[in-house]
Amino acid sequence: MQLDHINIYTSDLAGTVGFFETVLGLKTGYRPPFTFAGAWMHGPADEPAIVHLVEDAAAGPGDTGPLDHVAFRDQDLDALTARLDQAGLRFEVRVIPRSGDRQVFFVAPFGLKIEVNFPPPT
Repeated sequence: MQLDHINIYTSDLAGTVGFFETVLGLKTGYRPPFTFAGAWMHGPADEPAIVHLVEDAAAGPGDTGPLDHVAFRDQDLDALTARLDQAGLRFEVRVIPRSGDRQVFFVAPFGLKIEVNFPPPT
């Protein structure tokens, strides 16, 4: 089993799309013609959408219900931390015991805690 997608409600669709594009490097891609506003964020080569965004005027920062955080896997820790610095976002880097995987935790501008995992340095 693997992560298919996450769904996030946001009151700022354009800002949330911009965040996922600028900081995490995802791309807006195909989304079926639903009757409500939203966007689907895709990884490389227009892979299946991994983040579904739904615009909801009532959604506010931190209003993620039972969703604590969302985890991604990437390869270039330095590139991500540079983009987080550029975006003015505070983050914490941790190392997983035994595996040596590195984790970066931060809170997105719309209130969602995000974890990005990286393989140990070689």
